[in-house]
This record gives sequence, C-alpha cells and structure tokens, in this order.
Amino acid sequence: MCVLHGSGRCAIAIDSDVYDVVVIGAGSAGENAAGRTANAGLSTIVIEHELAGGECSYWACMPSKALLRPLSVLGAARRVPGAAEAVTGEIDVAAVLEQRDELASHWDDMHQVEWIDNTGIAFLRGSARLDGVRRVVVATREGKRVLQARK
Repeated sequence: MCVLHGSGRCAIAIDSDVYDVVVIGAGSAGENAAGRTANAGLSTIVIEHELAGGECSYWACMPSKALLRPLSVLGAARRVPGAAEAVTGEIDVAAVLEQRDELASHWDDMHQVEWIDNTGIAFLRGSARLDGVRRVVVATREGKRVLQARK
C-alpha cells in the first residue's frame, strides 16, 4: 500500500495503517504538530481534504494581505507631503490579483506536500473523521481507509 498525492504518484510505502500519531489537517497547526512528532521519532501521518498548507496559505491570511497591501501603501503614500504629489493613477486590479495568485501558489500545494514528504511524514489526501479511541476513518478517492494511532 502507498500514500497517494494529488499528483497520483506513490510517495511513501505503508506496511500498515497503524501510526504513532495521526494528524487531521495539514494547515499550519497540523504541519507543525506532524513535524514535531516526526522529529521526535514517532511515525506520523497527516490527512488533508483540501490543500496542504491550509486556510491561511490559500484562502485567508496570505491572499487577503495580498489584496489589502496595495491599497494600504497607496493610501499611506497619498498622506505624505512630497510623496502624495508623485502618486498618480489608480490601483492596477489585474496586477493585484496576479500578486494574490502568486502568493497563494496558484492554489497548488505541491511544495507543501514535498515538505511533508521530505520530513518523513506520510501524507494522505481525504476527508477524515474520528471513529473511536485513536481511530480515524478517511474517505479518499480510492475508498475508505481506517487509521489507528498508538499515541
């Protein structure tokens, strides 16, 4: 059995579906928890149903800041005597949206998944739910997987 990525390639061979730690969610908190447990020598798997990196990287923090920053900078420049006179024109909306898309990696989590792979953490894309003590059921494109956590 192997862990499949969005790319469809087999990344990490798995002998069983029992790990020391099962982390649900590959956002910043999940990646941090998985990284710490893996660094401590615990076998770790992280499950993500959307994009590894989570809300902040793709829908919240980073894209929002990319949209707000040009307006903030332009407003600040217009309030400074000497600079205000040099500021002409309006915001280039297309350029702002392109910058947002760049900061959100065009909604491609390949680099986040590579980081997970390179730290020795297993990665599984699917929707996870708790199903008992240290038991997680994951619905993937391939079907249902049941994971057990030792810790």
